Amino acid sequence: MERTFHQQFTMANKCGITVFSLLAFYLLWQKAALTGLFVAVIVVLMIERMIHTTYTFTVSERSEVLRIDRGRFSRPTVIAVNEIVRCTLMKTAFGLSHYLLIEYGGRRMVSVTPDNSEAFIAELKKRQEQNEE
Repeated sequence: MERTFHQQFTMANKCGITVFSLLAFYLLWQKAALTGLFVAVIVVLMIERMIHTTYTFTVSERSEVLRIDRGRFSRPTVIAVNEIVRCTLMKTAFGLSHYLLIEYGGRRMVSVTPDNSEAFIAELKKRQEQNEE
């Protein structure tokens, strides 16, 4: 059975997209067309990555895996659930937002920001318990 989580739309994401959009508008207004178009492409890529980032728990070749897909223009990361050592809830500066830090394999780490962190952790624990049996 598959379970998919989408990325959380944080205040930092909103601010980044807004600032770069305003910068692109300003550059185009000042007739710096190439620079303005370059910044506009960056805004489009930021929005695309924000919308299409998913975290999917699935079965692949008889083992449970977590597939982290960060949009159309990047390669997905596939992590075996039984390789995950720790999943820690981390807070950002001033506690404005949070993310999950997943440690797996030989001291490798990846950060994820699922929309529902508690359900993500519960699903991870459930899948790890099923693998132990």
